[in-house]
Amino acid sequence: MSHGVLVALTGDLEQATVAGVDAARDLVVVRRCADMAELVAAALAGLGSVAVVDAGFEPDRSLVARLAQAGTSTVVVCESDDLQRYGSMGAAAVAADEGVAAIVAAVGAAAAAVPTSIAEIAAEAEPTEPERPPGGLVVVWGPAGAPGRTTVAINLAAEIAAAGQRALLIDADLWGAAIAPSLGLLEESAGIAAAVRAADQGTLEPTSLLRLCAQVNENLLVLPGLPRSSRWREVSGAGIDAVWAPARRLADWVVVEAGVWVPDDDRVGGFDAVLGARRNAVTASAMAEADALVVVGAAEPIGIQRLVQTLLDLDGRSEVPARRHVVVTRVRSEAAGPRPGDSVREALNRFAGVDDVLIIPDDRPALDKACLAGATLTEIAPKSAAREAHAALAERLTGVAAPTRPRRRRRR
Repeated sequence: MSHGVLVALTGDLEQATVAGVDAARDLVVVRRCADMAELVAAALAGLGSVAVVDAGFEPDRSLVARLAQAGTSTVVVCESDDLQRYGSMGAAAVAADEGVAAIVAAVGAAAAAVPTSIAEIAAEAEPTEPERPPGGLVVVWGPAGAPGRTTVAINLAAEIAAAGQRALLIDADLWGAAIAPSLGLLEESAGIAAAVRAADQGTLEPTSLLRLCAQVNENLLVLPGLPRSSRWREVSGAGIDAVWAPARRLADWVVVEAGVWVPDDDRVGGFDAVLGARRNAVTASAMAEADALVVVGAAEPIGIQRLVQTLLDLDGRSEVPARRHVVVTRVRSEAAGPRPGDSVREALNRFAGVDDVLIIPDDRPALDKACLAGATLTEIAPKSAAREAHAALAERLTGVAAPTRPRRRRRR
């Protein structure tokens, strides 16, 4: 059985490689591509099981993942210094100075083991030795309607930091990033997009990730989200997959605010193979990596209804972490009756089978003061009932309690 080979090389190396591949057993060159667009189109058409790419075309993790989705392995011909970088992307890397024989051998090996999924590509990549034990990762998520996800994510990370552990807060809400402005970090910098670009190029490490973060205090780091939701395609699913490992090595706990899950955005195959990852890919990637999931809802009639539907939808998803915490915000008697906490618990137990709910009182004066100051409840209102609820959530997740008197903020 012959394996089709797509070639995207330049100069004399292209001619020599084409001749070497055609002379090899079970290999045949089916297309000589002038650029990456032609290469991807040929792969999506099912013309080749292996693509040989010149490093001069700047292949990245997204390209390797896109080709893998089409059932095509990638072989990158590069300099010796770049072998590890391209190997970490999931490609088979060959040094150009090794000669045509080495390139043909790599093509033959790739043809014999064509990857069928992005997960298999990641498994084949050469593992790197972690610089420190990886930290935990928590995803803060909830239904549509802004039920307080940003507030919970910010104050959860702040409580972890107040307990003396380094916390990294990542804004992965592609629909409406709000963490940076909520903390008074008004720079027009899309830290998560820059991190994904570095991950696509195989250069993202804890030290480079640290440079992309804003430092709120000595223990709290923030990776800002997209300042405009129209830029969501800058954050690819394949690139975001490679962000979590450096993030875990940078902090004791990584808190990720994820965007809402849109069911119609879950389609696979067809045009998705051409257009690439959709918005749900980022939330799905974070959940698949997470150690725990915090589901946030609002204590209002519509908010509780949406929360119940969301919790029921989670039961059929295998990629969602089993460790879950349900948090209900805006708990007040005006919206949930004279005993709002009991009413919320009863409704969730009856309709969603949830018997452990963390209630966050609607301490509006403290929350408004923190929002106006661009600060956290730990700094503005350490004795607030809402702050105590967030501290309880942080202790549940980490097992470490924050002190009563938090450290002062030092912004950088």
